[in-house]
Amino acid sequence: MRRIDFAPFMVAALENDELVHEAPAIVGCRTPSARAHAAGAAAVASAR
Repeated sequence: MRRIDFAPFMVAALENDELVHEAPAIVGCRTPSARAHAAGAAAVASAR
């Protein structure tokens, strides 16, 4: 999984309107959406 440094991304987004819909979410690692994403990533990795 790639980590994205949020602060530099947001600075770039101030100057580039195309990044508005690409902003990374800040969520807890145990939220339902984070767990679903991790499960999907694990399934993809094991299929390789």
